[in-house]
Amino acid sequence: MKKNILDKKSIVEINKDLCDGNISAIDIAEEVINNFQSSNSSQNAFVQFDDKKIIESAINIDKKLKTIKCPPLCGIPISAKDLFGVNHYKTRAGTPKELPKKWESQGPIINILDQNHALITGKTHTVEFAFGGVGINPHWGTPINPWDSKNHRVPGGSSAGAGVSLCTNTASIALGTDTAGSVRIPASVTGNVGLKTTKNRWSTNGIVPLSKSFDTPGILTNTVKDAIYAFAELDKTSLYYSAEKNQKIQNDFKFTAIICDWFFEKCEASIYEEIHQVLKKIETKNKIKNVQSIKEIDESYNLFTKGGLAAAEFASFINGEMIEMKDTLDPNVSFRIKDMHTFSAIEYLQRKDLLEDMEKSIQDKFKDFDVIISPTVPISPPTVKELEDQKKYSEANGLMLRNTAPINLLGLSAITIPVALDHNKMPIGLQLVTPAHSERKLLSIASQIEILIGNKYENLL
Repeated sequence: MKKNILDKKSIVEINKDLCDGNISAIDIAEEVINNFQSSNSSQNAFVQFDDKKIIESAINIDKKLKTIKCPPLCGIPISAKDLFGVNHYKTRAGTPKELPKKWESQGPIINILDQNHALITGKTHTVEFAFGGVGINPHWGTPINPWDSKNHRVPGGSSAGAGVSLCTNTASIALGTDTAGSVRIPASVTGNVGLKTTKNRWSTNGIVPLSKSFDTPGILTNTVKDAIYAFAELDKTSLYYSAEKNQKIQNDFKFTAIICDWFFEKCEASIYEEIHQVLKKIETKNKIKNVQSIKEIDESYNLFTKGGLAAAEFASFINGEMIEMKDTLDPNVSFRIKDMHTFSAIEYLQRKDLLEDMEKSIQDKFKDFDVIISPTVPISPPTVKELEDQKKYSEANGLMLRNTAPINLLGLSAITIPVALDHNKMPIGLQLVTPAHSERKLLSIASQIEILIGNKYENLL
């Protein structure tokens, strides 16, 4: 078996090695399996990891490569959050039971990976029904954040195993979903890149819902360079692809950024200091303006603390199609919908209208700048033990979601990139926010910053 064919290798390099015949899909599969078996972190990232399925898939890929041209994501090891329907895998959505068979059906995201002959490595852990930003799941256990070898720190949620799968080289792309930060949060606290696409850009068909108003598929990768490469292929599923495919992602894109004090108000000191050091580097090549507040951010966050729309939409789902799962809900999940029986249709529609108005308003403000820059998560990821108390869990959950949730409610696109380590030697993410359907501009800005400050292999040492 060839060794170290994945470690610190870009997706481009892995794919090229495979296409050039330097390695085989079997080599990739064997290394993934070896990595899985070599650490507790990797094993705890997955709810389903099947050596036999991985090897069978690799054998089929190698056979295909004898007769077809090598596609861009061919052989790339990819983990899928356990909300995605994937052929030959059960879907549990973080619950103790298997969901009805309809939730095993694949949607466009998984289908395009199949067309590319990518290597699915398994289903990663999620917070139950994706309703939480910390990453804890009492039914299946909480994945270990590999950045702390002494303490069991949370991996971020709700795509709890996604970032861990990247850190342990059991995947080079991790599929997640982001309703209020569930791609960006785990990416941030595990030192990875996390892209939240605009709502409805990528289809949610074949994905168990939390909130039909805000659910978005997203990707976690090791670097921005990898995110750009994966986006180029996955975006072919988008209705916007034909109109935008000629828009180039630029490494030297010069931009004007807004820094809003609101995002820093709950920041721990070390995160605050490290982010500001990064901002100084960014300012050497770009314009940065500071504002105390952005009205739409404040108002949307206020709505989020009251449940937004997601709590009501999930309450409808769990009390309808998923009623059999209600009695076994994680108390930290059921607590967030306990008052939804008093929530009226009138109030729901009023909130929906208000959010639509705020979305239009903030879109107009982006005429004066290109991007909002903030910390992704304002606190260091706590230990699982610290959060055994429900009050402490709720506080941590609120803080981990604080800077990401308004972005979903306002319909914006966003990415987090790793920039430094905090006082606990845990990764810090920098969040970049651009208007709806401006993913190529967003990736251009992220690329320029990554080139300026280095990727995770360079700035998290």
